[in-house]
Amino acid sequence: MRERIVPGGPRRPPSRKRIRIAAEVYSDPAAVFFITICTAERRALFSSPKLAAVTFRTIVDGGLFTDAVCHAACLMQDHLHLVISPKDVNLVAPVNAWKSYTTHLLHQMGVQGPVWQRSFYDHALRTEESTRSAAEYVVENPVRKGLVEDWTAYPYVWAYWVQGSHTTAGRPQRVVPTTLDT
Repeated sequence: MRERIVPGGPRRPPSRKRIRIAAEVYSDPAAVFFITICTAERRALFSSPKLAAVTFRTIVDGGLFTDAVCHAACLMQDHLHLVISPKDVNLVAPVNAWKSYTTHLLHQMGVQGPVWQRSFYDHALRTEESTRSAAEYVVENPVRKGLVEDWTAYPYVWAYWVQGSHTTAGRPQRVVPTTLDT
């Protein structure tokens, strides 16, 4: 039986919508996910080249891809897009571990308060959806936002087909900007 809400009575906390799909889907190596991780309150933390370079380096060089295969990644000013597949673990665990690690790292660099929004947005690609098309959508994000005319000019983007890039055990390898002046 539903509880009746009486005007002026005690307020119940808002119920959270379940946004996760079934846990076993996140562990299927054949599954490909389009994931968006937003900064807390959509703060434009990564408009700072120093913070963006350090965070992007954790994506291409860090442990996130020990447990996942990366198809594409793009770090924007207030969010991160990934197209990834799990290896042998539930994908939620390495994503949450990466968020925790980068939060700690950015706090050491002077960032105050929460870095990431709770959880993340995801979409499991359907059979008819192409991994390549999802990856192309991700890497074109800086062009759609008017930051660059050609996505290859954007320093915080990676895709598996980039000439000169390769993957090692599912981990993207790309030269990351090392300018940490700003």
